[in-house]
Amino acid sequence: MNLSLTLNKSKWEIDGSTLSNIIKDSSKKQSFYENVIELHRKQWGKNRLLYEKFVERYYTDTNPTCLVKSISPLVIGHGGEGVLETGLLLHPIYGIPYLPGTALKGVASHYAHSVLGENFQELKQGGSDYNTLFGTNERAGMIEFHDALIMPETVGEAFKVDVMTPHHSDYNSVKLDKINKGGSVPAPRDDDSPTPIHFLTVVNGRFQLLLKTKKNLPEEAEWLELAKTILLGALEHEGIGAKTNAGYGRLKMDHVIS
Repeated sequence: MNLSLTLNKSKWEIDGSTLSNIIKDSSKKQSFYENVIELHRKQWGKNRLLYEKFVERYYTDTNPTCLVKSISPLVIGHGGEGVLETGLLLHPIYGIPYLPGTALKGVASHYAHSVLGENFQELKQGGSDYNTLFGTNERAGMIEFHDALIMPETVGEAFKVDVMTPHHSDYNSVKLDKINKGGSVPAPRDDDSPTPIHFLTVVNGRFQLLLKTKKNLPEEAEWLELAKTILLGALEHEGIGAKTNAGYGRLKMDHVIS
């Protein structure tokens, strides 16, 4: 079972529901997600060996930086393209969650500039250490942030259904062109009913970080260690993905690879 295909392109029934039915009637989304998760649990054993081989190849001839574990639900790709109202970033081939290298670099550079840069000017954007680690518009940074793969033993129980309850859905869905044309706009009210929206999150996942340099020189080891320290701080205190202001997306170092 490829969860990415199931959530975006499937035509088959899952306990009486199809993806097209859920698109038309979002009230059935919770049960659909729960059935998909249960099917994923049952079928993961068939796919695990194939994924383990992929992980083994991915980290061949290199030293993984460290393992991190999620300490709050992860929601990456929440606003991405997809047929459902809320998305979740999954590997297109293996259908598993992962932490994209671009996102890891983004949270690390933001943490270096906005948090650590308050005390260390070199880590402010444009500072010497910041430019060395993350690069500038003219040149690439020294550190390569690769995708962090989830460990096979945590994939089976990695998914959980969550819910958000936004209010004022009528007001928030007003299109700008309607306002510009002088159309009536429903004002938000305290007695507006919440609209439950169910979505998938990633829980209890362990991910293997991989930071590298192009030349892999001994003198670059200190820069790698600095990048790792910054990234771990960003993941634990700032988070990655959507809803970080609500406490989502936090990860903490689990085990250093020897």
